[in-house]
Amino acid sequence: MSVDWAKAEEHPNKSQKVEGRFLLDLRSKVNDLEKQLTESREESAKLQENLDATTSELNNTKAQLDSTASELDQVKAELNEKDAKINELNQQLEASNNRISELEGQISDFEGKISALTGTSGDLTSQLESAGNKVSELESKINDLQGQVDEANNIISSKDEEINRLKGEEQSIASEKDAEINRLKAELEEIKSKETGAEAQFSQLNSQIAELNGKVESLNKTIAEKDNTMEELNKTLLEKDSLIESQNAQLDSLQAELGELKPPEIGAGGFVSDERITCPMCGAVGGDIKTVEDKTKVLSYVGHIPMYAKKNVCKKCGYEF
Repeated sequence: MSVDWAKAEEHPNKSQKVEGRFLLDLRSKVNDLEKQLTESREESAKLQENLDATTSELNNTKAQLDSTASELDQVKAELNEKDAKINELNQQLEASNNRISELEGQISDFEGKISALTGTSGDLTSQLESAGNKVSELESKINDLQGQVDEANNIISSKDEEINRLKGEEQSIASEKDAEINRLKAELEEIKSKETGAEAQFSQLNSQIAELNGKVESLNKTIAEKDNTMEELNKTLLEKDSLIESQNAQLDSLQAELGELKPPEIGAGGFVSDERITCPMCGAVGGDIKTVEDKTKVLSYVGHIPMYAKKNVCKKCGYEF
């Protein structure tokens, strides 16, 4: 009986009856697989060795290539340097040629000048003779100047004597100055002593001034307090004035209302008509005459409210009666 692989997968813990030949076949297959695996591993190891060798050769080749490239760059740099030197030498050669041409021109100029100098040698000889004559004249002038120098030396000697005399006078003046300086020093010491007394008086005056300043400051503080009090009083007075004005306004309005409510005056013949009042100045009557309160005449008081007398005012001329 062969191995039932489906049953083994379904029940791996159960045993099966297998014929020996199947097991032998299975073992031979396993051995073959192990042999193939071993061979594969050996081939893989060989391939790995070949790969390592190839990698090493590749690295060596790259190193050689890099070395060759660096050598090539070095050769190029040397070639560039040599080209630069060649150019520099060419420039130097060109400059040398120019210098040679310039020197040749100068040589030609010098040859011309030599010819000219040869022609002027006769002129120089005549000039030399005239120079000798001038030297003789200068020698005579030098002798004259020597006499003048001797005379100047005599004058200097006399001046030296005068200087010595002035030095003696200067020494006497210096001694007098020293005496004067000593006298001034004594006076200065006396002034300093007086100044010390004055400083003491000045200190005393400063203390008195400081005391007075303190009193002035206290007075200023008192004045400031008084000013603040006065400001408060002024504010209070202003408030009271405004209150009095408002009360006067109220009184005026109340008096006007009382005047409206007051009954008309009754005369001997009954009610007095306004049309019968005539202005004694312009003769206006009726609506041109208005009746107002005479604030200067108080008739009585109703409580604290004064009752004023009446007066007439002409609307045309303003006359009051």
